[in-house]
Amino acid sequence: MKHTIHLVFTLAVLILLSLPVIFFNSKQTVSEKENRALAAEPALIKENRLNERLFAEYDEYFSDHIGFREELIQLNAKNLLHIEKASSVGKAVAGKNGWYFYTLPSDGNNLLDFYKRNLLDDTQLAQFSECVSSTMKWCAEHEIPCIFLICPNKHSVYAEYYPFDHPEGITRADQLTHVFDELGANYLFPRDFLLSKKRDFDFPLYYETDTHWNPQGAYLAFTLLRERIAELFPQTDFPNIEYNATISESETAGDLLPMLNIQTARSTQITLTPVGRKPTDFYSYLKNAGRDGVHTKGATPALPRALIFRDSFFSALEPFVSPLFSEAEYVWKKFSEEDKKYVLEYKPDIIIFESVERSSATIVQ
Repeated sequence: MKHTIHLVFTLAVLILLSLPVIFFNSKQTVSEKENRALAAEPALIKENRLNERLFAEYDEYFSDHIGFREELIQLNAKNLLHIEKASSVGKAVAGKNGWYFYTLPSDGNNLLDFYKRNLLDDTQLAQFSECVSSTMKWCAEHEIPCIFLICPNKHSVYAEYYPFDHPEGITRADQLTHVFDELGANYLFPRDFLLSKKRDFDFPLYYETDTHWNPQGAYLAFTLLRERIAELFPQTDFPNIEYNATISESETAGDLLPMLNIQTARSTQITLTPVGRKPTDFYSYLKNAGRDGVHTKGATPALPRALIFRDSFFSALEPFVSPLFSEAEYVWKKFSEEDKKYVLEYKPDIIIFESVERSSATIVQ
């Protein structure tokens, strides 16, 4: 009896292992889920010479066409998620060259985002489109221009320091920007801009030991935001402030170190200060209570009045954005139906809806 059970179990395992080979799909050429072409069967001879990458290309070919590929990928992602949830260090992960990344499953789940296994289905995309469209319509009805701002995840700009290889294909944020394009929304997602600019600097645009971008990364995104704001108010003379950068190093800074029980790790610190001036020459705080509210007053009363729905990524933007407005209120929450009454009472000339990439599917609710 025991021999029969072992034989049946062995046969079952062999059958399961054989299924991906039996159902090998050589005809499929495109992965709609990943929005990319799948690897083609490699040739032995390339350009009249032996293909030196033959074995590597066959590895890519088999990986792309193995049976039940999508199902196996989803299963792997779920296993990674369960492992991460069970891990004592599931909040963050150590990367390469002293970099650390945020991975808390309950807060956007950056691990699944990195693996591009959090893509939205058609129903979810339709819900997102409806929320954005409804918000745009409400703002238009009350003649309030608005801008949607998605702040890139750290791993979206510095994937080379992540401890795992970054797969090809579209991200969830790419799906969302496609919806923005379809709706004609005024939005910014400066990921590609930061990718194109990061090699211009001798220091990073994000903190190595923190979840967030540093002032230089935020300032680059701000330059795009300032252009959009200026386009909405073509007759307004907005201040154009030049900044000096000061670079230093810290051994203790960063919100990720405590998550990994690490006491010290090197982190590059960037400070931007107005050239020949003080920040208070351009704006002051009426209230500065962090999550409980930030309210600034600009130096020029004729400038527009702004209301910003934001998260922690906007903290580094505040010093650059505040001088653009006669008054700016920063509300640490996602915009929803309950906020409409306050918006009409505050009477802003512009609203900015901001969210970090990992939470951008609910940038408005």
